[in-house]
Amino acid sequence: MSLILAAEEEHGELFSPVVPVVEELIWAAVFFGLLMLLVVKYVLPRLKKTLDARAQAVAGQVTEAEATRADADLVLADYRARLADAQGEAQRIIDEGRRTGEQIVADARARADAEAQQIVTRAQADIATERDRAISALRAELAGLSIELASRVVGRSLDSDAQRQLVDSYIDELATSSQ
Repeated sequence: MSLILAAEEEHGELFSPVVPVVEELIWAAVFFGLLMLLVVKYVLPRLKKTLDARAQAVAGQVTEAEATRADADLVLADYRARLADAQGEAQRIIDEGRRTGEQIVADARARADAEAQQIVTRAQADIATERDRAISALRAELAGLSIELASRVVGRSLDSDAQRQLVDSYIDELATSSQ
């Protein structure tokens, strides 16, 4: 409080801490004007330069990021295209393998069927040959036995050609009547 009293004695009137002194206001306005002049003349241009440089750097980084993203999108599209091609090629190879396998199985079955048919045909031919051979052997044996039997029954001997003709005609009659 002593400070307030000392100010009152100096000015001669009542001092109010709320009401400013006019001389101080003038000097404050002059110094504020000088300070603003210095700020406008020196500080603001540098600040503007710094802000412009920062804005350009950010714009450059944004442009670079957009270019990088565009490159990444191209690489991704290329990757997806290659992946789709690879999947298509893999599916084609699988389908071709499946068709090849089915063809191999079909060829093997056809060969097996052909071989089985050949075996059956050969077996039937062998059977027919063996049957004919057995029939011929039986005829010869039967002819021989018949001649011997007929010789014993008749008591005389027939000539061999006549006997064979007689037996063959009898066997032929029996074969025709059984069919």
